[in-house]
Amino acid sequence: MAKSTASPTQRVLNIWAIVLILWSIYRVTFHTDLPIWFDECIAKPLIFLFPVFWYITKFEKKPFWSGVGLTGKRIGRELLFGLSVGSVFVILAIGVRLMKHGGFPTFSLAPSSLIWILSTCAAACTEQLLSTGFVFHRLIDESKNMIKPVLLSACLFFFLHVPALFGVEKIANATLIPMIALNVVLSIMTSIVFIMRKNTSAAIVIQALYLLSLPILL
Repeated sequence: MAKSTASPTQRVLNIWAIVLILWSIYRVTFHTDLPIWFDECIAKPLIFLFPVFWYITKFEKKPFWSGVGLTGKRIGRELLFGLSVGSVFVILAIGVRLMKHGGFPTFSLAPSSLIWILSTCAAACTEQLLSTGFVFHRLIDESKNMIKPVLLSACLFFFLHVPALFGVEKIANATLIPMIALNVVLSIMTSIVFIMRKNTSAAIVIQALYLLSLPILL
């Protein structure tokens, strides 16, 4: 059998493309009919991370967690750094809400809210492990130019969210363009944070806070 001539970047992008195709099929088939906890805690981790796990452990022959940029070193500092950066999204969301409605949003600790928070954190973890810890990690390692991997990663992050952005009526009809812009900003921010910290933990926290701030705006 002839040995593959694909470059490391091409192989990583192939894995990403497989994930996108599988996720698109899932979204087209089930839309948003299934519970959010199933989407974010079961379906998305299986679709997003199983191909990554296979590639890292079988092809690169590395431990999965180090392969997606997760280490236990300075974990407290990484989480605190992520909280400090991600809080910018929450502060901005509250500021916009105050200007639009003149009051603070109300919060509930009902079981449904707790399930949504857990699902949101799971989504941030899964998406960042794929987009930053796996794809961007390898793009930046193989490139001598920082700007190109950051922009490419932002484009890939956007397309990864196309099935959801255009599949949820509330987003598609009301705030599609701001959501697209925010996703691009989020990807650029988490990419820069990964370059600075060499760890995916902070990026996960940043996206989690970003996602948790969205209902304040909507």
